[in-house]
Amino acid sequence: MLTGRRILAGAFVATIVGLFLSPAFAFGDGVEGQCPATSPDCDITGSSSANHGDDGNDDNSGTNNAGGGSNASADPCTYQLADPQPPPGSDGQSVGSGAYYVQTCPFGEGSSVRMIWLATPPANLGPSPAALARRALARIRLEGARIGIAPDPNGAGLIGLPVWLWTAVTANTWGPTTASASDGGLTVTITGRATQIVWNMGDGSSVTCANPGTPYQASYGAARSPNCGYPAAGDNGPGYHLPSRTQPDGRYHITATTSWRVEWVGGGQHGVINTTRTSQTAIRIDELQVAVS
Repeated sequence: MLTGRRILAGAFVATIVGLFLSPAFAFGDGVEGQCPATSPDCDITGSSSANHGDDGNDDNSGTNNAGGGSNASADPCTYQLADPQPPPGSDGQSVGSGAYYVQTCPFGEGSSVRMIWLATPPANLGPSPAALARRALARIRLEGARIGIAPDPNGAGLIGLPVWLWTAVTANTWGPTTASASDGGLTVTITGRATQIVWNMGDGSSVTCANPGTPYQASYGAARSPNCGYPAAGDNGPGYHLPSRTQPDGRYHITATTSWRVEWVGGGQHGVINTTRTSQTAIRIDELQVAVS
């Protein structure tokens, strides 16, 4: 429940809303909102209170009593401290020891979000939508490629033949995969998708594939992969020029780095988290021996 000072501060909302209907600002992670006229390039992000931060525990209690207010359950809204803060008194009224907060309130089946000034910290000061997105991210398993490669790591390839590269496609290796996290009345949902795999071939060269690749079949013979592979040397690409016996342990060590794009939405905001995962394999490449009679 808001105190008398907070109710009085709430009366300033109409003025504040008018103030913020100027150039667009970004709620953290690139979410568009409005910027005060005095700060056209502001960048708003949320932060957690010391007693109700993003600790990874989704207890939905909403009962943190920061600032000495009454039980937060009477107020269905959640709050995040605006960062950076507009200049004191920039709206002509919000002066003193108060601060601006991003307020998220239930509205129908969704949420309404606005910037307000409060004289004292609200009781249910909680994590920002961006922080909840990272909490949701901790609940899904993003993996590196489940590597498929030809020649088979248990055998050997030959200089002059192409290498096929691919990953088994699952929700955890390529996506999409989703999860949600909630705190109080705020829920954020994330969706993760792989965007590319960079294959470091172990000889100083790399191959970038914006797709999971095509699994090799024996019927393909010596053909090149149609969408993800390491061409034979001299065949429109670098390829392996030397046998793997030139390497310290007689094999080329290949690292696959998968780039993941995790989009999140909630509390009237949205953003993106970019992350990577890696996996490895190794293959043997021999020279073609020519018998001379």
